Amino acid sequence: MKRLAALTIAAVAVVAGACSSSSTPNAAQSKTDITTAYDKLFNFADKSLPDKEAVVEGGASLKTALDQGLTSPLASGVAGASVSSVTILSDSQCATHKVPTPCASVAYSLVASSGQAVLAGQTGYATYSTGKWLVAKVTICGLLDSLYSVTGKQGTPPGCPTP
Repeated sequence: MKRLAALTIAAVAVVAGACSSSSTPNAAQSKTDITTAYDKLFNFADKSLPDKEAVVEGGASLKTALDQGLTSPLASGVAGASVSSVTILSDSQCATHKVPTPCASVAYSLVASSGQAVLAGQTGYATYSTGKWLVAKVTICGLLDSLYSVTGKQGTPPGCPTP
């Protein structure tokens, strides 16, 4: 009986350890992973929706809005993102920006294939979920909302929260 109790306690400890390790991002790897996610999302020359959905928080719920963004003439000149800095935020800072924890603030520019900034000096967010960094929904929805305004569309992009 004591052996069964010890095995049960050991199993719980292993499961708890596995869960907690997947929710803590590796700080040294964070900038690289976030840069990769931002670059994949904002490389509009690559029209693969599944690839873009995979790097966005709640990506599947944004499929229609992402498709609209990709087919916009405004997107044609954007070939990626240049991330200049990543700052891991506290839980309260994440809450202030409406981003699930853990999260990071991301300073970035959208760039053309030449490397020239198309939209410079932007601030976005990333969230760490299921062992990987994702572009936060608030970031892409903010840009899609701007796209709606510029192109004269009414309402909120599908899958994005109402402001």
